[in-house]
Amino acid sequence: MPSENEIKKLKAGELTGKIATVICGVALLYFVICFTVAQAKDLYTLRLITLISAPAVMVIAAGVAAYCNLTFGSKLERLIEAYVQEVLLENAALLHPEKNSLNFVISADKSGAEVAVNNYKEKIVFDFSAFGKLSLSRCAQVYGAISTKLSVAFIRMFERGAKLTDVSYCSAGAKKAKAAFIIQGGTPDKKAYKAYLKTK
Repeated sequence: MPSENEIKKLKAGELTGKIATVICGVALLYFVICFTVAQAKDLYTLRLITLISAPAVMVIAAGVAAYCNLTFGSKLERLIEAYVQEVLLENAALLHPEKNSLNFVISADKSGAEVAVNNYKEKIVFDFSAFGKLSLSRCAQVYGAISTKLSVAFIRMFERGAKLTDVSYCSAGAKKAKAAFIIQGGTPDKKAYKAYLKTK
């Protein structure tokens, strides 16, 4: 996991992108309202100012948002994925790959993430404290990274000859959580396998 200062810089850049997105939306709203009023009241000056200023602000804001998303948001996403993979590799034995039927319960909340396997007491813990409190979108990102890495790992094992019957994962937070299968009935799930092929 990178330093807290590095993460703060990346989060600040990502926040700038989000603010730019909001500004872009406000500029569009301003354009619609002001242009409508200008047309209705036949206000030439307001119409001209709106036509010049709103598109310019939208273009600049959209450019900043795109740049920040690609530069900072993507880098944060890659950092999360790399860290998740690192933790899973370090705790490979706790994934119990010797079993042919596995269900992973993934918990991702403001403080971090955990993975529980079947009914084993030991859990794989992911420390995201360097990120501060995780937002809902960041929790979803972490959940996605964990489920994707698990899918890739077990489908790769299956392709290498591991005898796996059923491998699935679900969210600990959801009521009556429905399991998403990686392998079902001794065959890789079509959706999971399709996603796996994209990582090759």
